[in-house]
Amino acid sequence: MKITDVETITVTVPFEAPIRWAFGVRTGTTRTIVKVYTDEGIVGLGETYGGKETAIGIQHCKPLIIGEDPFKIERIVAKFRGFSGRGVLPVGNPLYFSALEIACWDIIGKALNTPLCNILGGACRRKIPFSAFVFYRYKGESGVGGESTPQDIVKYCSDLIDKCGFKVLKLKGGVFNPKVEIETIKELRETFGEEIGLRIDPNAIWSVETSIRVIKALEKYNLEYVEDPTWNLEGMAQVRKKVSVPLSTNMCVISLDHVPPAIRLGAIDVILADLFQWGGILNSKKLAAIAETFQLGLSMHSNAELGVSTAAMLHFAASTPYLTYALDQHYHHHVDDVITKPFVYEDGCMTLPDGPGLGVELDEDKIEKYSKLYKEKGEARHTFDPYRPDWVPMQPSW
Repeated sequence: MKITDVETITVTVPFEAPIRWAFGVRTGTTRTIVKVYTDEGIVGLGETYGGKETAIGIQHCKPLIIGEDPFKIERIVAKFRGFSGRGVLPVGNPLYFSALEIACWDIIGKALNTPLCNILGGACRRKIPFSAFVFYRYKGESGVGGESTPQDIVKYCSDLIDKCGFKVLKLKGGVFNPKVEIETIKELRETFGEEIGLRIDPNAIWSVETSIRVIKALEKYNLEYVEDPTWNLEGMAQVRKKVSVPLSTNMCVISLDHVPPAIRLGAIDVILADLFQWGGILNSKKLAAIAETFQLGLSMHSNAELGVSTAAMLHFAASTPYLTYALDQHYHHHVDDVITKPFVYEDGCMTLPDGPGLGVELDEDKIEKYSKLYKEKGEARHTFDPYRPDWVPMQPSW
């Protein structure tokens, strides 16, 4: 079997309300869908971050994959790895070639008529637990959203738990003064008790000193971890020496090369895998093995995946016993999806698809609808906050 062509389709799917984070606001998700064609008529699906730049980058990657056997994943990944980190972009950008790698896995599963997880080692679980990504939000056009106080967040989380059954909540911090976000965590813990896991992620917006003070104030609330409180491995290591709460990251450890210095510095306790930042499923499997070897916790980062990449996450998680924390997920923020059978939460979990390969199919009507929206509205990316035009990202003081 040989790869004959690659097609990209970019879509934008809105969120039900604009979500706020340390560096601005986001109104939806823009993802590039990949179709990898073969000479045997099997088409593999992939999906990754971003819009125009991503689509162009993937087209630049085509010469390295056309003519290859999609079963030879190690060979394909090795070809791209040769360009990674050597200034040869976009070919070496893992966000681009990861979509092609995932599409190859989909082809293999379809060719063998078996779910992808069976090729990755078999499912050790069929129900995959997720944490609810919880954001302070502006009101959406439909009137949904507007959460800006601790009490608003508690009400919103109560509704999410009732609707989706989440057992873990992750607050996206770095939006308000840390005192407000400490109070939000306090209200969540007092409302939901110890049965609900809590996390907070300020996206490295705090200084080392602020991080230490905030985390010490949060210690009494028994957090699973604080994600990226401050910037880079050195800053994380300084914080980790002073606090008892575990620290996680998906910002300062995002490739296999970053793992050894992180371990030497004692900077982190938990790594968040990401099929796209890490360059696909194969590299993420290698990360899981490293995490288990060094007894680092392992979870998965979310960047507002649609159905194709959510399916890839589910197959990876189902076949990876050493996932020690519930995975992150934005799925409850989307108003729609582009697959024929969108995923649903039950008891805070999603169920592994049964079909061959990734087990999902594109809804071509939805693809057309949200491709048109992308062309009309452009990319729904992380942007500076239009409601606060004089605002700049700073490290909020204590």
